[in-house]
Amino acid sequence: MMKKTVLFILVPTLFACTGFSQKFACLETWDPDSLLSVLPNQYGEERVNTLNRLATSVHFEDTASGRKYADQAMELADQLNYEAGKADAFRNKGHLYQYLSNYPKALQNYYEALSIAERLDQKHTVYWLVYDIASTHFYAGNYEKAVEYGNVAIEKCNERLPEGQMVGSVADSVHFGFGISQTFVLMGRPKESLKYRLQLLGVMSKNNFPEIEKLINTWTIGADYYGLGVADSAKFYFQKALSFPDNNINIIAQKYRALIFLADYFHSAGESDTAVSILKKCFAWYENNGFISMAIYTSNILGECYYDLNDLKNAEMQFLESEERFEEMLSRKSWYRYDSLKYVASWGYEPFGPMPLQSMKEMTWDWGEWMYYRLYKIYQKQNRTNEALKYHIALSRAGDTLQFLKRNRDLIELQTKYESERKEGQIIALSQDNAFKELKLRQSRGFLFGLGGLVVTVLLFAWLILRQNKLRNEQQNLLLQQKLFRSQMNPHFIFNSLTSIQNYILEENPDKASKYLSRFSKLVRNILDSSSEEYVTLKEEIQTIENYLELQKIRFQDKFDYSIEVGENIHPENIVIPPMLAQPFIENSIEHGIKHRYTKGDIFIRFTLKNGSIVFEVEDNGVGREKAKEILYKQNKEHKSLATDITVERIKVLNKKWRNKILLHIQDLKDSADQPLGTRVRLEIPCFA
Repeated sequence: MMKKTVLFILVPTLFACTGFSQKFACLETWDPDSLLSVLPNQYGEERVNTLNRLATSVHFEDTASGRKYADQAMELADQLNYEAGKADAFRNKGHLYQYLSNYPKALQNYYEALSIAERLDQKHTVYWLVYDIASTHFYAGNYEKAVEYGNVAIEKCNERLPEGQMVGSVADSVHFGFGISQTFVLMGRPKESLKYRLQLLGVMSKNNFPEIEKLINTWTIGADYYGLGVADSAKFYFQKALSFPDNNINIIAQKYRALIFLADYFHSAGESDTAVSILKKCFAWYENNGFISMAIYTSNILGECYYDLNDLKNAEMQFLESEERFEEMLSRKSWYRYDSLKYVASWGYEPFGPMPLQSMKEMTWDWGEWMYYRLYKIYQKQNRTNEALKYHIALSRAGDTLQFLKRNRDLIELQTKYESERKEGQIIALSQDNAFKELKLRQSRGFLFGLGGLVVTVLLFAWLILRQNKLRNEQQNLLLQQKLFRSQMNPHFIFNSLTSIQNYILEENPDKASKYLSRFSKLVRNILDSSSEEYVTLKEEIQTIENYLELQKIRFQDKFDYSIEVGENIHPENIVIPPMLAQPFIENSIEHGIKHRYTKGDIFIRFTLKNGSIVFEVEDNGVGREKAKEILYKQNKEHKSLATDITVERIKVLNKKWRNKILLHIQDLKDSADQPLGTRVRLEIPCFA
C-alpha cells in the first residue's frame, strides 16, 4: 500500500474555474506590452485603470513590477479620490502578498478593498473579495475560516438583483464550491467534500461547462470515494475521467493525474504489475514533457511501489531518478523545465491561480524528504553503510529545511488569525453601532405614534427610558470589553513578541522559539476566549498573566524579574472572577515603572482571600507614578493611559450590577525621606466559588 500516495494526491484544485482564454481564469488579464504602449497618453481614472490592469497581468511573473504598478495606481486614485481604482489597487496588493505567502498583509489589503466595494455596491467584486479572503485562510491553514468565508462568497454570488437575475454566474458559484470541497478534504472530512463535488458535477453537466473542469471534478470525486474506502466507486470515477477525449494538453495532463490514482487503486488491490506499468507510463510522459515536479512525484510513488514489493534494486533506481530531478528542480528554482508549463493543469490548479511560494517550497521539500528517507532505508537494508550514511545526512538536512519552513508557516498562521480576528472585531463593533442607531430611530418613531393619548404617551415614554437605560448600560459594558480587548491585543506588543520569536528561529534556537511560540499562542487564545466570557477561573487568569509576563521579559531582556504568590487557602480552579482586570496594572508596572529604572526591577503579584473576595496586589519597585508622569509628559504630552482608564470605567459598570463591589486602591510607595520606592495596586474582587 503506497501510504504517501494518498497524502499527496488529495491536494488538487482550490482554484478550479471556467475557461482557458487567459492565464488565470479567475483574474482577467491583459497583454502588458499593449497596456504599456497606451499608458503614456492616459490621465485621470483611465490611467489608474491601466496601471491596475498592468499590476494584475504581471505581478505573478514579476512581483517587483506588479507592486510598482499597484502603488502607482493607489497613489493616483488617492489623489483623484477615485474609490473604485483604490479598491482594485488594494485587491492587486492582496493577490501579490498572498502569492508571497504574507497572509496577514494579504488580508489587510483584501479587507480594505472589500470595505470600498461594499460602499460602492459592487456586488460582483464583493463576492470575489470574500473568496479571496477564504483562499488566504486556506493557504494559512485556517480551514474553518476558509469554509466560513467560502460559504459567504457563494451566498453573495447567488443573491438576486431587483431584476431577478443572480448577482454572479453559475461558473463562479461552482468555483467557490470546488474550494470548499478541497478544504473539507484537508480537514479530514471527505464525506462533506464528496457531497459538494457530486452536486457540482450535476450543475456542470446541466450548464455545459468546459470538459477540463468536468474532468477535474470527476477524478476528485473518485479521490473522495477512495479516501472513504469505497474502492468500486473510486475506480468507476477514475476510469470515467480517463474516457474524456484528448482535446488539449490540459485534459491529457489531468488524465495522467487520474491514472496515478488508478495505479494506487490497483496496487492496493494486489495488482502491482498493473500499477507499475501505469506509473512507468505516467513518469515517462511527465519527464518527456518537462513537468519536473510531477516527474519527481510519480517517480517517488513508483519507487514506493517497488519498495512495498521488496524489489530494492528497482526501488533504488527509481528514487535515484527522483533525486536527479529534485536537484534539477532546485537548481532551476522551478517546478517546470519550461516556463509555459506553469499554466498547464498538470496538478489541477495552474491555469486558475498561482500556488503561494511558501506552499510550493513545503511540497518540494516534503517530496525530497520522502525520497531521501527511502534511499536511506534501502541502503540500510542492504548493509551499504557509506550510502546509508550519505542519505541519512541528506534526510536530516531536508527535514531541517522542512521544519524551518513549517515553523515559519506557524508564525504566519498566528499573525493571520490575529489580523482576521482584529478586522472582524471592528466589523462587529460597527454592526453593533449601526444596530443601536437603528434601535434608537425605531424608539423615536414609537414615541411619535404614541402622542394620541396622554396615558399611552406617559407609559410609552417610561418604557422607552427604562429600556434605553438598560441598552446604554449593556452597550457601555460591551464597548468597554471591546476597548479593553483591543488594548490587551496591543499591536506593538504582539509584533514585538513575534519578532523576538522569529529571531530565535533565525538564530536556530528551536527550544526557545518553541517555548515562547507556545506561550504566545496560549496568551492570544486566552485573551480571545476571555474577551467573550463574563467570568473565567482564577487559574486561567493566572496563566494569562504568567504568559504575558514571560513574553514581556523577552521584549525587555534582563529588565525585571517577577513572582506570583497564591494564598494557601485559595483553590484557583474553583474560583471565578471577571477576566482581564489584572493585566492593565501589570502593564503599567512594566511600561511606566520598571522601564525607566537604570537597574533591574522586580514585580510582585499576590492573590489572597479576604471575606469572600480575591485580593489582587501588583507591586513594583519602579520610579513611581509622579516620575513616570514627568517622563511621559516630556515624551508625549497627548498620551493617555487607555487600558487603566478603561478598566476603571469597567469596574464602575460591574459595580452597578453587583451587591458586593470591586474595590480599587493605588498606593505610591515611599521611603522615610519621601523618595519613591514604587507603586502598589490593590484590587478586591468578589469571587464565586
